[in-house]
Amino acid sequence: MAIMNEQDLDEKKRLARRQRRKRSQLIAFILLVLFLVIVVSLAVFGIHKLRVYLAANRPVEVVETQTDPAAEGQDNITIETPTESEDMPVQEYTSEDIMTEVVEGCIAEMPLEDKVAGLFITTPEQLTGVETAVKAGSGTKDALANYAVGGIVYSAKNVKSDDQIKEMLETTASMSKYPIFTVLSDKAVNNETVKATLAYEIPEEIKDDEQAGKVSSAIGSQLYKYGFNLVLSPEIGTLEDGDMASAYAQGLKESGVTACSYRFPIMGETSEAPDSNDITKDELVMNEYEYIKPSLNDGNLGAVQVSNISLPQLTGDDTPACLSSKVVEEELRGTLGFEGIVISAPLSEGAVTQNYMSAEAAIKAVKAGCDMLFLPENFEEAYEGLLSEVRDGSISEERINESLRRIYRIKYADKVNQISQSN
Repeated sequence: MAIMNEQDLDEKKRLARRQRRKRSQLIAFILLVLFLVIVVSLAVFGIHKLRVYLAANRPVEVVETQTDPAAEGQDNITIETPTESEDMPVQEYTSEDIMTEVVEGCIAEMPLEDKVAGLFITTPEQLTGVETAVKAGSGTKDALANYAVGGIVYSAKNVKSDDQIKEMLETTASMSKYPIFTVLSDKAVNNETVKATLAYEIPEEIKDDEQAGKVSSAIGSQLYKYGFNLVLSPEIGTLEDGDMASAYAQGLKESGVTACSYRFPIMGETSEAPDSNDITKDELVMNEYEYIKPSLNDGNLGAVQVSNISLPQLTGDDTPACLSSKVVEEELRGTLGFEGIVISAPLSEGAVTQNYMSAEAAIKAVKAGCDMLFLPENFEEAYEGLLSEVRDGSISEERINESLRRIYRIKYADKVNQISQSN
């Protein structure tokens, strides 16, 4: 019995050795096949590259055509073999191509909630709920995470010192998911404390186009230095003529700050209650439109803020101008051909709040053609109301995208210029 067990054990060992040899042979065979495949692939690739090289450097072939008697005396035909570079021209991208790619790429990645929020410009106090904002902290970070607003406007009370405002704006921009407008309000621009803190001056009188450009360039350079990138200036009608206003806007633009002319087509006493003006379209065309035309035609204005005044002779009713499609779409975009950002007047003014709830005013402004909604009375109500309107299809998402395209063409202008210059 012991001998039988030993024989069985020897037999099992022989079988195990045989299986190991077969496994080793199989592995060796697989490795050999893989090696041959790699060698053949390299050979094919080398032959392909050699053919490409020979084709690219092949001399011009001259083909002599056979002629019949009627064709005697005609010159031989030379046929040149096209090179690879002629078959595949190098594609060049213009700055417009790059801009379109950048803007469309950004919008495509945005959720609907962020798209809608991107149309609003609020104060830091509206955004965070604090009484006076002088620093961007965790409250700002959390608020921007919930509401990716398109811009924040700062007043004189937010500017305490040069270092303070610079840090506040830089921190705010770094906390935003997307590029954000940091706006200096129209009143703050002319505030004596702000001018002293940010070290710029505005002369009492500007005499010509050259001076207008120099003054605005100096102002813009200082604002840009501290982190502002949009300013409500120049006011329509305050400078002597349209050419001077255009030069002023150009100075701001060249310093890196977007100029937003205000308020189109005319101002009114609208802060506390509705106000109207019986000016006719013919009068507007001869005066206010002539004044703003140079700035629009020269492309120096990135944005225009439409007022809250009612113009019954133009619109046929008492609707505030920024809530009227006849003013925004037919006049500013149609008659004057403006393609930039249209910003509403403050939706918190009495001219609006006496007749419209926050959500209603925001919806009417977008339907009228405004791209950005400036200072709604109640930001959260306005945002939720507009978002609901888009979700149920009353306002299409594409309509929101149209405004975002105008907004981001301004916000990404510097980056696209840098990309274009590097190519």
